This record gives sequence, C-alpha cells and structure tokens, in this order.
Amino acid sequence: MCSIDRFKNILVTVGTTRFDQLISLLIDPKIVKILIEIGCRNLMIQYGNYFDPDALNLLKTLSEINVEIFDYVESLEPYIKQADLVIGHAGAGTSLEVLRMKKPLLIVINDSLMDNHQLELAEELAANGYAIATKIEDFDQTLKKFDQNILNPFPERNPLIFRDFLMNLTKSS
Repeated sequence: MCSIDRFKNILVTVGTTRFDQLISLLIDPKIVKILIEIGCRNLMIQYGNYFDPDALNLLKTLSEINVEIFDYVESLEPYIKQADLVIGHAGAGTSLEVLRMKKPLLIVINDSLMDNHQLELAEELAANGYAIATKIEDFDQTLKKFDQNILNPFPERNPLIFRDFLMNLTKSS
C-alpha cells in the first residue's frame, strides 16, 4: 500500500501530557517503515516531557526521513499548517486546532491517564467521522490503513450557537 507522498509532512504531538508510549513507537523500525510507505519525508515531533529525547535523534540517522524534534513551542499552528497528517493525543485544544485547520487527525488514545477525558473526546470525534482514533497497540495498522477520504469535514465555528443558547436560557428563567 505505497502511496508516494500521500503524507509527506507529518506532525506528531503529545501536548503537555506525557505520552512516552507514542513517542517511543516512532523509533520502532516497523513504524519507520510504515511512515516511509505512506510517503513521509518530513517528521515533526513535539515530544513534551518524553523521558529520552536523545533517542529520537536516532531517527535522524536511521532513516531517509527528515526529522525535527522539539519539546514545546509557543504555537503549533505553523507545524499544523505544514502537516499533511497530524498524529497526537486527544487534548481538546490540539484536536480542535487541527480540525479547524482542516487537517486529517489520527488520535492515539493515552490509556495511562487516570481521569481519561481524552478518551471521551477521541471517541466522540471518531464517532462523528472527524478523526480516526486508535489504541497504542493498534497504531501500526491504523497508520498503515489511514484514509483521510473517509473523514467528515469539521464544522465551521458558529458564534451564534452560544448566543442563541444563552438567549434561550434567559428566556426560560
């Protein structure tokens, strides 16, 4: 299933929540092979509090993929704009930013979170067809088969919805 440059620029982000399982997968030769197969030429990794960022530097020497790694940036917007695919946790801020910019989103569920509101968000976004959600153990197959054509466009912002909600709320009081 080789598609030349289908996802030439890929952003992986974990936000501020530690997600070592996802970042560690990026060093796995099996995942690197899949990234190359789906056309990845540039991999941008926002690793957050990852325990071993030096290990990520191995990617720079072990594959033909150009790798840029960073812990945090003030804004992910330029990286999201450049990305053909965003892979990340289900943080509300990141997910909404990616979807509003009309970028395909592959959410990897972080099972290590105790009160996992991210799981609820991931399931809801996937149920509505706005993103694909996967568990860490299924990441390789989900990445390999990822098809952005099955995703629904995320709705545009509508500030009137909240205004109308407030107006209806005050009328019923």
